[in-house]
Amino acid sequence: MEKPYIIKYMYVVTYYVVTTFDDVITFMGTSPEYYQNGNVAEIALLLFAPIFINNKFFLTVTIAIILKYSFIGLLLGNGIIMLVPIVLICVFALIAYILLTRFNSYTKALTETHEELRDKEKLAFVGQMATTIGHEIRNPLASLKGFTQLQREKHKEDDLQYSIMEQEIDRIDSILTDLLVIGKPRQINVAPCNLKEHLGYVISIIEQSEQGKNIEVDLKMDESFPLVECDEKQMKQVFLNLIKNGFESMPEGGKLSIKGSQVDENKVSIKICDDGCGIPSDILEKLFQPFFTTKDYGTGLGLMVSRKIIEDHHGKIDIESKEGKGTTVEILLPITQ
Repeated sequence: MEKPYIIKYMYVVTYYVVTTFDDVITFMGTSPEYYQNGNVAEIALLLFAPIFINNKFFLTVTIAIILKYSFIGLLLGNGIIMLVPIVLICVFALIAYILLTRFNSYTKALTETHEELRDKEKLAFVGQMATTIGHEIRNPLASLKGFTQLQREKHKEDDLQYSIMEQEIDRIDSILTDLLVIGKPRQINVAPCNLKEHLGYVISIIEQSEQGKNIEVDLKMDESFPLVECDEKQMKQVFLNLIKNGFESMPEGGKLSIKGSQVDENKVSIKICDDGCGIPSDILEKLFQPFFTTKDYGTGLGLMVSRKIIEDHHGKIDIESKEGKGTTVEILLPITQ
């Protein structure tokens, strides 16, 4: 069966159809006073079934019980007396719904807390390893880069190969930088910053490295956009990660829009929108998980590090995306720290 969950609905409908006709046959021509007190089994079903089953099924059971008593009351010729069990059913249904809602909220809170603790434990372990080995790797890596640059000067005919080697060394260094952010919190050097200048600087760097792509960048900042207290280097790193992601989502070209505005007297907003391929909803939920990536050469750390930097600045980052239509990333930052 393609939809096995339908079985429980079929069971409920069949059960109430059969019991309804059975009661009609049994009590036809008699007094309907038996129904004044309702049915204890049905009350128990209303109170306890919602704990184990979803809201939709709970609503189905409630409606089925109400329809049963209404139908029997009409057939027995005294629908008014059926108001008592119907009212009882509605009262108990309301109580059960409140219990169900609170139970679901409690379960959701427990699940989120458990997942958060698990992620923190995972990050703590990875961070400890990163801090331990990061510096050990960086020292020989610096020597390797220096040696590569010397060889590049000596063998100019192999300039392309040495250029690729330097780029890969820089990529390894950037991965180590991201890992060290996880392992050891960096001090934030806060100062009033012109985010428009920082965005322009990052855009110029990415446009140079992504030459050949037919991508139009539209940067618009409100005239009243204030200076924002933040760490210049860290904020550039965030912009670099997000804008680069936008470029990479449009391999065939497109438009990247960046808009800055002041939300209120205490907060600013920066939106980075692309009209790329978009992100499926099942992947969207995992974007900030460490080491999760859909790129062939991605590390799965860029967005996680970006969110950590924004949160360290007491801000917030949100991503909205529709598959095939594009993605919008919004950063909310306090003007003063």
